[in-house]
Amino acid sequence: MKLKRLCLLFLLAATASFQPLSTIAQEVFKVAAVEFNPIFKQREQNFPAMEAAVKTASENGAKLILFPEMGTTGYVYGSRSEIAPFVDSIPGVTTAFFEKAAQQYGVYIVVGMPEVDPSTGNYYNSAFLMGPDGLIGKYRKNNLFLLESEWAAQGNLGVPVFDTPLGKIGIIICYDDYYYQSARLASLKGANILAFIASSGRMLDPDPSQAGVHISISDVQQQAALNGLYVVATNRNNIEKNETLGIGVHYLGGASVWGPLGENLGQAPVSKQKGQATESGKAPTILYAEIDPAHYDNKVKDLLAQRRPELYRDIILNMSPRPLLNSDTPHDIHALLVQYEPEPGNINKNKNKVSALLEKRVNLLTNLIVLPEHTLTGLPQSAEGAKSFSASSADIDRYFSQQASLYGSYLVYSLAEADGDKYYTTARLLDPDGKVVGSYRKTHLEASEAQFLSAGSALPVFETEIGRIGILFGGEARFPEASDVLSVRRADIIAMPSAWNGQFGRADALDPDFLAVAYPDNTNMFWYSTAKTAQAYLLVANFVGTDAGYKGSSGQYSLDPVNGYYPPYLAPDDREEVLSVNFHTIAPSHWWTSQQYIIDGRRPQTYVPLALEQTDPCFTDWKEAPEFFVECWQQ
Repeated sequence: MKLKRLCLLFLLAATASFQPLSTIAQEVFKVAAVEFNPIFKQREQNFPAMEAAVKTASENGAKLILFPEMGTTGYVYGSRSEIAPFVDSIPGVTTAFFEKAAQQYGVYIVVGMPEVDPSTGNYYNSAFLMGPDGLIGKYRKNNLFLLESEWAAQGNLGVPVFDTPLGKIGIIICYDDYYYQSARLASLKGANILAFIASSGRMLDPDPSQAGVHISISDVQQQAALNGLYVVATNRNNIEKNETLGIGVHYLGGASVWGPLGENLGQAPVSKQKGQATESGKAPTILYAEIDPAHYDNKVKDLLAQRRPELYRDIILNMSPRPLLNSDTPHDIHALLVQYEPEPGNINKNKNKVSALLEKRVNLLTNLIVLPEHTLTGLPQSAEGAKSFSASSADIDRYFSQQASLYGSYLVYSLAEADGDKYYTTARLLDPDGKVVGSYRKTHLEASEAQFLSAGSALPVFETEIGRIGILFGGEARFPEASDVLSVRRADIIAMPSAWNGQFGRADALDPDFLAVAYPDNTNMFWYSTAKTAQAYLLVANFVGTDAGYKGSSGQYSLDPVNGYYPPYLAPDDREEVLSVNFHTIAPSHWWTSQQYIIDGRRPQTYVPLALEQTDPCFTDWKEAPEFFVECWQQ
């Protein structure tokens, strides 16, 4: 067994040129995201301009330099035969050129390129990491987008993480970012920095009836904030046309750098060319920012220990092309999201307030009502508080059963529930007759809650007459695996009772120039990300005010907001409101993304580590191994 493992490691080192483990830098260093625009259908002709950008970036102090996806050749190819003259092996001609540049300038370089595997003849959309001492490793894009699927095979290297003196570096490419799993795996494997390279933009003359309006560069903040990673993201900012195919893409620029808590460290402008090509010979835009290795260990990385891998087994299921669970018919949803200021512990007063708010806002179309976490009591602060609140659970259940029946609507509320000597934060889903459809016990507890509350043991999805509904609590948005399970189980809607006062999350810092419709200023990036990655409508109901400083911002988060299909629609952060939201479940076929597309594109064979306990020896083997796929998975 040991001999087999050694042989595997030797083979990998020979083919991917991994460097020995390095001592991580302690000093702050600069990174550069180069918005390089290659000459289409060329390769070596692009090398001199790329070297010039390396020279400029290094002279400005950059130690890590990124070029975009397919940066050596351009992107818009429609077949293997069309791209065949421009592919190269890794190592090969391209890496040999950049090896000299990296050595000359003493830098680390990430370059996107079309790769051919000499042993199989397969083509890949790939990237390599080059250092002053040679080729460090390569990555092959896992999640292929529309056009490249005509020539590229899906990546087969997993999500490798490379040791360098700057830190541990992972790489993902463009559409990979729509699958949270890539960045999550990189973080779990020990990455400090995520290099995100893209050719991200809009089709020229975008038409909502056509798929393909994909702007992955717009949503990289979540990769940083969810995973405690520095993220360096680069893109192109020109027009590329393939006259043979009769199509073109307007790349939007917008390179950015993010800190491990999701803070924006640098942002390049979003391109507004709208069809005008970049001037020939124009120097590329280069965005600079600083990375401080002192922040590689951070509170987000610490939060990874609170994951619940035993609940994530469905993540590794292949649910395509067998849509056994999905809803066949879209439903019209007319939901009310109740945001109010509770009086902690005063159940009767809170009942009166909720009743009055509902009476003013419910109408004949209302078919779903969502209320905040611990709806009528506020959060328990101790074991005694949980015990006291749970003693009123039967009364609370009766009250909400009456409300659901009165208004003939599905209703989601939350309470403290006792089960023997254990106490849970529980949410219930009632049908329009006031009967319990199902209950969900909070599975990911805050550290303070875990001292006196027990965690639930399941992530259910409930079948209803208005679609399939899952439930999570507000803070559980920090654990994307939870919403992924709901997505795999084909939830159309995720109801999210919340008690959020800023203890997690931050405002979405997306450059509004990316957007068809601007987002509200109080858009919560974690909630936004939950809806996007699960491709399920997220309905958040939060408290406002009180001594706890609850921040309101209840609202609807949807499936394709960048392109204007239901941008976040939110209540204010400073007053009571019952927000009315209306939408259709299930994305129509003319949207460029949908839950079915996400399910079809998942790579569950690479997700095994997400469902491994972090104390499991197999997880340890995986995290410490230079390769991604390890032998213990196959025992």
